[in-house]
Amino acid sequence: MADVSLVIIPTITNDGLGASYFSTREITLNGDISRQLSDQIEAVNFRLRRSETYAAGFHVAGDPTLLIVLSGTMRIALPSGDYREFSQGDIYIAEDYLEPHIEFKAGLHGHSAHMVGDTPYHAVHLKLTRRAAS
Repeated sequence: MADVSLVIIPTITNDGLGASYFSTREITLNGDISRQLSDQIEAVNFRLRRSETYAAGFHVAGDPTLLIVLSGTMRIALPSGDYREFSQGDIYIAEDYLEPHIEFKAGLHGHSAHMVGDTPYHAVHLKLTRRAAS
């Protein structure tokens, strides 16, 4: 008997006008309890990341990217003051890029990121799509 499960991925996105917010994306897994898989998901490329220390002020994502945290903790904060921490085993998507006609304003748009604790941050960055050049 086939079972269906959902993987719910935290996502940093924006409202189309530039205000970033946390949402979720659902991926369906199919199969039985011994193995459940999603449909194939296209990706452009991937990179491996290591940071001993990291703190970045407000910025937006470039291309939509899925991040898989291997070690360490990264705190992602929004201009609203809302934040989430992502640690070993967590996944999230950063896709709060701005459309070309919207001028970036720090503290109004995007998200900030900084490491929490002393454990080096290791992650896999999977670029999901490449935004069209305008």
